[in-house]
Amino acid sequence: MANELYSVFSIFSFALGACIASFLNVVIYRVPKGESIVRPPSHCPKCNAAIKWWQNIPILSYIALRGRCAACKTRISPRYLLVETIGAFLFLFAFWRFGIAAPLAWVWLSLMIAGSFIDYDYKLLPDFVTIGGIVYGIAISVAGLGFTSWKLSLVGAIFGFVLLWLVRALGSIAFRREAMGMGDVFLMGAIGAIFGPVAVLFCIIFSSLVGSIFGVTMIMLSKTRLGGFMEIPYGPYICAACILWMFHGPEIVVSYLHMLGLN
Repeated sequence: MANELYSVFSIFSFALGACIASFLNVVIYRVPKGESIVRPPSHCPKCNAAIKWWQNIPILSYIALRGRCAACKTRISPRYLLVETIGAFLFLFAFWRFGIAAPLAWVWLSLMIAGSFIDYDYKLLPDFVTIGGIVYGIAISVAGLGFTSWKLSLVGAIFGFVLLWLVRALGSIAFRREAMGMGDVFLMGAIGAIFGPVAVLFCIIFSSLVGSIFGVTMIMLSKTRLGGFMEIPYGPYICAACILWMFHGPEIVVSYLHMLGLN
């Protein structure tokens, strides 16, 4: 019976993740434009045909429609499918990892998904992700439901904000222009608020490493001079690092320290 319930909740988590991610697709598309996420209902941006409920089933409808609008046959971006699939698997993994505490992780994962894709498209992180993340992290920690104690949550929020603000300030001096947006600074504060100061250090190191590799690769592919300045959204790398920390960060740190003979 226990195994059956576990399987049912696993399926539910996957399906819920896909549904939430489907809604996040709307958020990602409309919020930066200042549009309502409720009105008008889902429709094709090309022909304005209303999308029927059976054409809006996450993942399945995209596959059934072969990635095209049912009315005008216009190609639908595969990113809609990508976001829904990412959401489905992350929600499932969160259930496997955290059990009955998974809903707390689902809220945070939703913020990370929305923030990553909005920042990728518009190079900005909305307040509901950054400031909202700080409030959420501190609130659940104070309530005793968080991933760290309320003391570490407060310390982490301040530490994450101040540390990345210093990196931003020094980078701006070195490059003689804004090195990163304040949204990234607030986002790191949010990570500290929900996971504590150690997570901040992990996310800064990991996101900087992956971001640097991606940046150099893009420069090589575009044949841009190394002395040139290429704007690369930092938010997606911070979010990816945070998700990695959420699932395996502490184990990675312990393994690394053990490899160095420090643990």
